Amino acid sequence: MTIQDSWFDRLDGNAIIVSAYNRNLTIQRNEFSWIGDTAIGQWGNTVGVPEVPGMGWDGTTGDQPRGTQILYNFVHELGIWEKQSSFYFQAKSAQNLLMGNIFFNGPRAGINFNDGFGGGSNITYNVLFNTCRESGDHGPFNSWDRQVYVTEILNGTPTWLKQWDDISHNFIIANYNSQEGIDNDDGSSYYHTHHNVMSYSGNGLKSDFGGHDNVHHDNLYAYVGRGFGIVPQLPGHVDYFYSNTVVMSKDGDYAQGACSGDAMPVVHDNKVFSPTGAITECGMSVQDWQAKGNDPGTTTGVTPSDQYILSLAQQLLAL
Repeated sequence: MTIQDSWFDRLDGNAIIVSAYNRNLTIQRNEFSWIGDTAIGQWGNTVGVPEVPGMGWDGTTGDQPRGTQILYNFVHELGIWEKQSSFYFQAKSAQNLLMGNIFFNGPRAGINFNDGFGGGSNITYNVLFNTCRESGDHGPFNSWDRQVYVTEILNGTPTWLKQWDDISHNFIIANYNSQEGIDNDDGSSYYHTHHNVMSYSGNGLKSDFGGHDNVHHDNLYAYVGRGFGIVPQLPGHVDYFYSNTVVMSKDGDYAQGACSGDAMPVVHDNKVFSPTGAITECGMSVQDWQAKGNDPGTTTGVTPSDQYILSLAQQLLAL
């Protein structure tokens, strides 16, 4: 089924909801404007709590939207009545593609993954800006992962492990009250984030409340507070931060969290800039931190020209 070339305007609730079993729906080349709640939402069913139909930890029944393609939509002015709303909301749904969409002007996140169900989704070549206009502690992309689900998506047999979700080649402006461009919140894990251009906000990579296995590489973070902030993790399930360019809005720590122990993040070969080049890592100069055997290959310097930043953005996004 395909929903295409339509205009959804001034609807008081959600514009499109995809629920329970659905496969390979395409939603493309539509415009959504002045929507009361969310533009496109997907919500699947699980089992495991007999008292509440559709709820529980077991997603192996397959009663969920999977393989949805959301392509080249133009979305703006939403969340007029419901503030916990997004251009795209996903709950108990997996293996979806969001590509080539433009979204701006909303009260909360542009794209929201409610959980880590199954994984295997791809977010690529989208433009997101003017989000979080009526809230904070969030970002243009936001994810939560507070519930363990069992699916067969990773390898064909039931497992609580998910496939990696991939976020690449997006242009994200984290203005208004955004905390990150990519906000992986509340235990979010197994995200591969690369070749994105993200400007403003407090952090580049964020992992908190048990988050792990988040990989950021070859991204540009322009005018951010720091490169990453993470919580302690377990051996074999650490975050990675490498080959990124970080342009900080102020001097100080470009990396915070997990500065000791047996599960430190894998960090190397980043280019980090600040107004005067006075950049620290784990409370000491980057050079002193490197002398202890950490963060090999990372360089520091004074904030480069706007033209340098723009040229790097063009390379990453193939413009």
